[in-house]
Amino acid sequence: IGKRIGSGSYGDVFQGRSNTRKAAIKKFRLHQHTTEQVDTIEREVGLLERLRYRHIIQFYSVHRQGNEFSLVTDFAEGGSLKQAIEDSRVTGWHAKSRIAQEIADGLAYIHHEGILHRDLRSDNVLLTGLMEVKLCDFGLAVVKTSSGGHSTELMRGPFRWLAPELVLSERPRYSAKSDMYTLGMVMWEMAAMCTVPFKAVSNKAVVAQAVYRGQREQLPGDTPAYYRRWVELCWKRDPAERPHAIKVEIGTDVLLENPGTSVAEATNNFRADSQIAPDDTVTRVASLEVEREDWAFPWLRRNPRVGAALATVLVLMCLHALVFELNHSQGIASVCMATGLGGTTAQSNFGIHLSNGDHFKQSDGGAGRWFIKPANRLLALAQNHVGNLYERGQYVEQSHVEAAKCYTMAASQGNSVAQRNLGRMYMNGRGVEQSDFKAVRWYTKAANQGDADAQYNLGWMCKNNRGVEQSDIEAAKWFTKAANQGNPDAQYNLGLMYSDGGGVIQSDVEAVRWFTKASKQRNPDAQYNLGLMYSDGRGVEQSDVKAIKWFAKAANQENPNAQYNLGLMYLYGGEVIQSDVEAVRWFTKAASKGNPGAQYNLGRMYSDGGGVKQSDVEAVKWYTKAASQENPDAQYSLGVMYNTGRGVEQSDVEAVKWFTKAANQRNPNAQNNLGVMYMNGQGVEQSDVEAVKWFAKAACQENPDAQYNLGVMYKDGRGVAQSDAEAVKCFAKAANQRNSMAQYNLGLMYKNGRSVLQSDLEAVRWYTKAANQENPNAQNNLGVMYMDGQGVAQSDVEAVKWFTKAASQENPNAQNNLGVMYKDGRGVEQSDVEAIKWYTKAVSQGNPDAQYNLEVMYNSGRGA
Repeated sequence: IGKRIGSGSYGDVFQGRSNTRKAAIKKFRLHQHTTEQVDTIEREVGLLERLRYRHIIQFYSVHRQGNEFSLVTDFAEGGSLKQAIEDSRVTGWHAKSRIAQEIADGLAYIHHEGILHRDLRSDNVLLTGLMEVKLCDFGLAVVKTSSGGHSTELMRGPFRWLAPELVLSERPRYSAKSDMYTLGMVMWEMAAMCTVPFKAVSNKAVVAQAVYRGQREQLPGDTPAYYRRWVELCWKRDPAERPHAIKVEIGTDVLLENPGTSVAEATNNFRADSQIAPDDTVTRVASLEVEREDWAFPWLRRNPRVGAALATVLVLMCLHALVFELNHSQGIASVCMATGLGGTTAQSNFGIHLSNGDHFKQSDGGAGRWFIKPANRLLALAQNHVGNLYERGQYVEQSHVEAAKCYTMAASQGNSVAQRNLGRMYMNGRGVEQSDFKAVRWYTKAANQGDADAQYNLGWMCKNNRGVEQSDIEAAKWFTKAANQGNPDAQYNLGLMYSDGGGVIQSDVEAVRWFTKASKQRNPDAQYNLGLMYSDGRGVEQSDVKAIKWFAKAANQENPNAQYNLGLMYLYGGEVIQSDVEAVRWFTKAASKGNPGAQYNLGRMYSDGGGVKQSDVEAVKWYTKAASQENPDAQYSLGVMYNTGRGVEQSDVEAVKWFTKAANQRNPNAQNNLGVMYMNGQGVEQSDVEAVKWFAKAACQENPDAQYNLGVMYKDGRGVAQSDAEAVKCFAKAANQRNSMAQYNLGLMYKNGRSVLQSDLEAVRWYTKAANQENPNAQNNLGVMYMDGQGVAQSDVEAVKWFTKAASQENPNAQNNLGVMYKDGRGVEQSDVEAIKWYTKAVSQGNPDAQYNLEVMYNSGRGA
């Protein structure tokens, strides 16, 4: 048993091997040993044992140990169709049509055997390494009754795929036509490149009502008419109007939809994305079973003329069968005969068909032997194919060394795919000694033959100074060649080069053009960058709506940068409804993939309790992750947590460490805080000189707190020569950024005429600005200015108002002044009781004037 390759509610699936054959091992968890679970397993085993068909996953054995069942089946190297759709491996209409036809063939077989699948969706369609269909997961499948339905069973299976006759029925009647409806849903998944029908609707009842009323998902506008026709037939509301699986003729429609296409072209297009490159005619004829792959070859070799004649007749029969679509079998009689006569290309194709069990008895060993036959005779196509087998460990024991040897033989004969593969082996040091120089050499050979992937790789090597002198111009040249052939990675990189002006004339318009091309091929990095271009209005009209659209597309493909940016869009709102919860969701996705910006912002959300339950411990955890990736904002925030002892044991030493890291990355907040630590001697030896150094660095970045602190150092002559003029400059800069302490101090400088022309008017102006920001010192001083009529019309009422504001913030001078106003009845009704109350508050804070005034009150017997 090897690595885990999948999991679900039933259990886990592991990759395994028996001798040289790969297998899939499905382990069922039976934590609660229920009869229903056992019945489901036994039903699936019973059905798989009786099913033997090329488009049904092959069953080998079942094992039970205690409460654990293990189901052993053939291993599908291509993964599920769902994975292929999500990975953009099913991209052409011919490929989608072929897969749909093979699913229909599989359904036709099980329906003929009297079985209903009942759980058909892309997740339960497996693909071989050559992209051939294998239906799987028969846990919900049942044997049909004579009436064709199961009226006593509850509705089962994923509701988004269920046929309309099932969604609202209390006694649903499953039928083969119900399976055909789900075939239409799978065809829609491939067409729309989306694996969740009605994705925007979470309510099951809403989906059920919509399906029952006849609403269906929309097919893309470029869907071919023949493909759309079959989907709509499968989606008919009346089950009787849906086609039987045996009647599905998508392959015929491919040919009829393109009447100018030759038979050979149509055949090759129909197999285009199957990773088969047939040089001989690979046609669709009646099922042919051969028990031994070399049964006719010795006799044919002794009688070549007869063999040639037979081969000719069979080829004509195959072509006849293709044109008139006598049946759905993909026969290879012509390949068989040509193989017997020693045709090397045919031998290669024969190996492919043996490996896949295409109307021959499936034989991995035979497949490997027939791949190797032409490879030994220097057929470059087969040599490259054998290299692929060795590299993947398919049919042979995995060996990168053997793979490299095969690629070398094929590459030496000019096979561009092998040249590209060999370049990759040298670049990664797999099977050969790592050599960027040799990688470039082979990439160049393949690129000069027009291989788009090699052109992209060569551009990447030029861009990154790997094996060749760094040259953005050369990189752009090769990216352009590959991009013009539709390579999405090249299109994305070319967009980057136009965006940055590397190797090409900078052009945001061109950058957008190439990002758009790659984005339409679902390249997530391009989609993310296209979102940035719309967000910033570069090369396109600024549009947050379109930015969000592309961020969402990339985010749904698990691009962490896009997920992070989508989180920011939700955090700040605008074209999306502001939502801390959604912001946290996207930050979490990106943070779990290591995005430091998302980790920092997730820490902030936990720290503030925005969209998530407040937790300093969680905040520290995410700050630490981001800080370890050198995110300066996270380093600063982590320093604050250590300084204040939030979510972590208080430590000035740790605070200084993180402030220093962030400060060295020019984080102005960290530079200011580090200055404060040096000024106060917290976690570091006290040093006014160091404090001034860091305050100055932060002040140069327009940090208002640092500008204020630097002003204080100049005013007091600490760590720098005393200078009221410099202090005023610093206070003014910070005051204009609404720093209330700087506004208050600037008011003092004007009041006292220190390095500025004395002005009560200016003093009042700055006191007022600070007082309106709830600065208690400024509120008290403003009260004094109103009380004395300095720089403002005298007003005891205004004086009392500002003294009260400051006194309520525990400012002792204001508390004393308010006591005076109550004692004398100025601006307020006279009250010795109130006067004593405020004097007492000020005295408790050590205010000497209040202590004197209180003694006077008691000595005179007032308020006692």
